[in-house]
Amino acid sequence: MAKRIEYMDIARGIGILLVVLGHNDFEVLSLFARQMIYSFHIPLFFFLSGYFVNTSISFFDFFKKRFNGLLKPFLFTLFLIYFTSISFEKMGFNTAISRILKSLYGTGHYIDWVQLWFLPHLFVVSLYALLFITLVSRLKNRWLTWGLLLATLAIGLLFLHKFYPFTLSVFGKEYELWGLPFSLDLVLLSGFFFILGNQVRQVTSERTFDNLFLLVGAGIGLFLLNYLFPYLIDFNIRQYDSFLINTAEAILGILFILALSRQIELHTKRLASGFKYLGNISLIILLFHVPIQAFWGEKVMNVTDNFPLSILVGFIMGVLGPILIYEIFIRYNPVASFWFGRKAESPVKKEPEIKEEVAVTNPPSAPIAEIKEQ
Repeated sequence: MAKRIEYMDIARGIGILLVVLGHNDFEVLSLFARQMIYSFHIPLFFFLSGYFVNTSISFFDFFKKRFNGLLKPFLFTLFLIYFTSISFEKMGFNTAISRILKSLYGTGHYIDWVQLWFLPHLFVVSLYALLFITLVSRLKNRWLTWGLLLATLAIGLLFLHKFYPFTLSVFGKEYELWGLPFSLDLVLLSGFFFILGNQVRQVTSERTFDNLFLLVGAGIGLFLLNYLFPYLIDFNIRQYDSFLINTAEAILGILFILALSRQIELHTKRLASGFKYLGNISLIILLFHVPIQAFWGEKVMNVTDNFPLSILVGFIMGVLGPILIYEIFIRYNPVASFWFGRKAESPVKKEPEIKEEVAVTNPPSAPIAEIKEQ
């Protein structure tokens, strides 16, 4: 099981790099590369979250664990955003309160750091998945489970645009809202990939992804589908252009990343360690990469007027910046770690080297013969 988790962590590391790249303006340089990334990178994260989920604990413990791991970092990051905005950017207190209240609705349309929409949504998806898995497991029929799972995906797509936007009337006043709170209107869609991860874990082993034919086949299939059908997946703006094509692309992309991660684990230990490290701190990178990447990309563009260079530097800093935040402020800080849903690590202290003192004794001297005077 340790090995399975190891290459899944590598997959998470690759996935977070794709997320950072997907929030970059590199699409101007390669629209097809952006299309490839957006065909599977968000389903990949729901899949990996479902793969690792523990459904054997009580609902209360599950709720508490998911709250600490997802909602607490979301709420704390909102506090940081508007605390610093009030303190250093001269944002009015009333404006900050208004934006916080909008952000608590939990959809990307109302959050200044748009990427944060993923956390409250993943929280409700986790609860939905627990309910689904608990109920369907009683059927004890895997084929029926998969059939119901596909049915939920189809139903979710039917209602994909019903709530984005929709009009709500309260005391005779109408409000236009973009999505349900915490993007609940996406639960059946994202829940499909989350629960798929849980189901795949039950029927696969590490040897499943050892197969090079799976890596090559999934990669070719993903490339061809994207080349022939320019369809995108963007959950945040409720885009899922084709039930068959987008679902096939997402599954092929997930299989490709898992097979690639397994090969990296088997053959390149240093690269594997790097991706595992990124996977371990993927939440921190998700939280902070957008403003850091935008800041550095804009600065480099203003200084050099070199657009490709600004994209490259922005991407690098979008990864390195959150790493520095983690290493300096979070990793060994129990207070910060608590608010980011982690356990603080203990600094590795090098034990002082104890030099063994070797007692040097004089070799036994030769017996001294007594010379008696005669």
